[in-house]
Amino acid sequence: MNRKALTRTESILAVLLVVAIIAGAVGWTQPGQRIVETVTSTVTVGGSAQTITTTRVVTSTVTVERPISPGAIKIAVVSDIGGRGDLSFNDMAFKGGDEAEKDLGVQMVELISKTEADYVPNLETAARDPDVKLIVGVGFLLSEALLEVAAKYPDKNFAGIDTFTQALAVQKTGKPLPNMLDIVYEEHKGSAMVGALGCLLAAHYNELGGNYPYIGGVFGIEIPVLWKFEIGYKWGCDWGLKWYEQRFGKRAPLIGEDGRYGSGPNWRDGLYCPQAGQCWYKGRVLWTYTGTFSDITKGYAAAKSMYEQQAIAVYNIAGPLGLGINQAVQEIATEKRLTSGPPYWIGVDANQDWINPGFVIASMMKRVDRGVYYAALLTVIGKFKEVVADTNGVLVLGIGTKVGNLAMEGISVSTLADLDEFIKMGVDAEKLTGKKVLPMSPEEIRQKVTEMRQNLPSWIWDALTELESKIRSGQAQVPMVLTKEEVDRWRELLG
Repeated sequence: MNRKALTRTESILAVLLVVAIIAGAVGWTQPGQRIVETVTSTVTVGGSAQTITTTRVVTSTVTVERPISPGAIKIAVVSDIGGRGDLSFNDMAFKGGDEAEKDLGVQMVELISKTEADYVPNLETAARDPDVKLIVGVGFLLSEALLEVAAKYPDKNFAGIDTFTQALAVQKTGKPLPNMLDIVYEEHKGSAMVGALGCLLAAHYNELGGNYPYIGGVFGIEIPVLWKFEIGYKWGCDWGLKWYEQRFGKRAPLIGEDGRYGSGPNWRDGLYCPQAGQCWYKGRVLWTYTGTFSDITKGYAAAKSMYEQQAIAVYNIAGPLGLGINQAVQEIATEKRLTSGPPYWIGVDANQDWINPGFVIASMMKRVDRGVYYAALLTVIGKFKEVVADTNGVLVLGIGTKVGNLAMEGISVSTLADLDEFIKMGVDAEKLTGKKVLPMSPEEIRQKVTEMRQNLPSWIWDALTELESKIRSGQAQVPMVLTKEEVDRWRELLG
């Protein structure tokens, strides 16, 4: 259902129906009889009639465990360092809270962390509010603070985005907390897709006479969640180049045969072959951990070096540091009077394609907003602790992931269809900062992003569709790396 196609009243009614449907879809039945029927209605939008089909739940003598009462429930979102305006991780979390307000009738309280010392006080402030039923901590670094505060307030629901609070709880107490949900993502799978995209871009432009031997990745602090991004990205590049071989019956130009990537024992024809029948495209990814998620100048310096080595695209895995990557790209574009890439960069978390249309080839969307939204939804329908018990306190959002029968996905590669809602993030950031954020009008952004994608051969997008399909079916097993031992092993294979 297209929410924009409905009036405000129709939207609210539709959402309340959907919430009821969700409760039944995952096996969460309320007492009483439930009858489900399909309703088709026609609404007029912009002078044209559109038909909308919805599912309606008709109840008979139903006793509702927790009625949905707009304004009755507060949720608190505690940011990581930086708060609103980062156009990425924190903004996505608040976007999820904004949408929960609109759809579920909750009220969001925003608590901004300026430093790590703010985590516990902010969580405590939220927990002491009698109307706050859910507290969401945004970011890996809030894990210990969430453990401390959630244990003190067992009557409140707590969720963490990218946190490992339950692992800490088991380590310290021998059991998980019954009121805490770590919401984690299959970043390795989304990163594999943009890694394949990057190396297929290099293959395409090298076919046209270019000299692009690498793709790049700029990382923040070296923590386990970023290892998932790193190895997934490198693995995706390898998958993409092998796909090219199968599709065209030859090695990708330059990046498949040049000796710059390594030599000596186990190297054959530009590939690293540590075992018979097992060869890898090693060393195709330039990568740097900057040690920060906030120092934009370090993002710029790391990306600049990669572009100087002829990386065709650089992946932003460091939140606001993407603005530094963009600065490096823009300097090259200005110097060479380019209106579109290459060079390109790859966005993260949000759809960042609008930031520099024509130069952001795609974004690996880690839907932090959906994590916050789903936590709010579970709280509203009274099923939060049930899901904690069923999942041992760890909810995974990714490609093809479900809770019961309900799809709860949180990973995708940006498309033209979802560009508009993220242009709005730029508009909101302008209001917050008082500074110009959007580089051009929304219409111009849409046009440039569309033209950029349409100028690429369709086989590149075919490859991504195939990879996503194989990930969903289990045919493609992207490594999920969370330990130092594993990351070292994969670095040995892929560089």
